[in-house]
Amino acid sequence: MHGIDLHAHTTASDGQHSPAELVRMAAEIGLAALAVTDHDTTAGLHEALAAGRACGVEVVPGIELSAEPPKGAQGGRGQCHILGLFVDPDNAALLDRLRNVIEQRNSRNARIIERMRSELHWDVTLEEVEAAAGGDVVARPHFARVLVEKGLVCSVKEAFDVYLGKGGKAYMDRDRLTAEEAVRLIHGAGGAASLAHPNNLRLAEPDADAYISSLKDLGMDAIEARYNLHTAADTARYLALARRLEMPTSGGSDFHGLAVKPAVRLGHVEGDRPAPAELLDGLRAALR
Repeated sequence: MHGIDLHAHTTASDGQHSPAELVRMAAEIGLAALAVTDHDTTAGLHEALAAGRACGVEVVPGIELSAEPPKGAQGGRGQCHILGLFVDPDNAALLDRLRNVIEQRNSRNARIIERMRSELHWDVTLEEVEAAAGGDVVARPHFARVLVEKGLVCSVKEAFDVYLGKGGKAYMDRDRLTAEEAVRLIHGAGGAASLAHPNNLRLAEPDADAYISSLKDLGMDAIEARYNLHTAADTARYLALARRLEMPTSGGSDFHGLAVKPAVRLGHVEGDRPAPAELLDGLRAALR
């Protein structure tokens, strides 16, 4: 492959494979570089970096932060996720804020369980979900996994479409970082901030372009123009927008493991191809 994948998850958040396993997989398919970008945690990065040194794969230490969604998103289900690339896994300010984020997530998880038990009358416990997670970050994909295992839904997709997605029967919101704070935390940890999967903003094209421009004004460094679910037209659009805004781009598969996202394979960023390695040059130039 000889390209790169700058968006992938491990068991440190909601992925299927351990950090070391993920890096070994990257080596097996010939990736030159891999960013490990778990949700709201840097817990797996030291393991991944050590595996990268052993396997000859450049591991880009990263994170994916959830920020407040944009107003006016179609269907009210917009997301604003911001990747931090080249972050210091041990940055004290970042770790302190992440502890607060995890506490808020845990409070939300307890409310989801209460709704499942009291309103849906499902025999699901928080302990079961925590066991499925196996780490500090317990998130909705872990709930989905338990629901599938218990036969309460047929698939992870059904779990999100009907119950766990925004507006679903068991959905509970939580406080999120502002986009400005997410960017500031990433910069404080020495990283570059890239808007993940921009289609997930769920904004009409002119509104999305204006919103991304506003993110640049807040300090956003890059756009994830190449992404597993983008069409060729999507990719061309975001590459053109990045050129207009004079921003570098990143590219990633958003791999979680085939048991979590069956249609998403590691290194498959543009169709079945990885992202070009030269993207790293622009991202490194954006580091502060």
